[in-house]
Amino acid sequence: MIAPGCQVVLDERQFPILLEYLERIAEIGDINFRLEMCVDHRPGYSVSWDNDGTDEQDDAVDRLMSDLVQSLGFDAGSIVKPEVVADPSDILNAIHLRDAALTALEKVPNAPPESWDEMPDD
Repeated sequence: MIAPGCQVVLDERQFPILLEYLERIAEIGDINFRLEMCVDHRPGYSVSWDNDGTDEQDDAVDRLMSDLVQSLGFDAGSIVKPEVVADPSDILNAIHLRDAALTALEKVPNAPPESWDEMPDD
């Protein structure tokens, strides 16, 4: 999952978090994910990756990588919650719950409502 020549510059707290997220990305499937860079510049950061998944898999990887950046505590203007280091287990649990909810929604047919299920006209 680590691309040849990948540069990783993290501290001892951040590295295990990266490994947790790589494991979660591996669970998405055979998408040929490759981490190309993960550097904490303090302030700022550089993170890049590539994968060959479907659109849905790409979206899942993008969400995980965004959450990874928050969990690592990177300092930059693009961070969703600056100066907040997220607990990776909380984020991974939330991702699991979100994935379960999306799976349930996919089972709901996308069809117009039945006549008995529509609101009456005023």
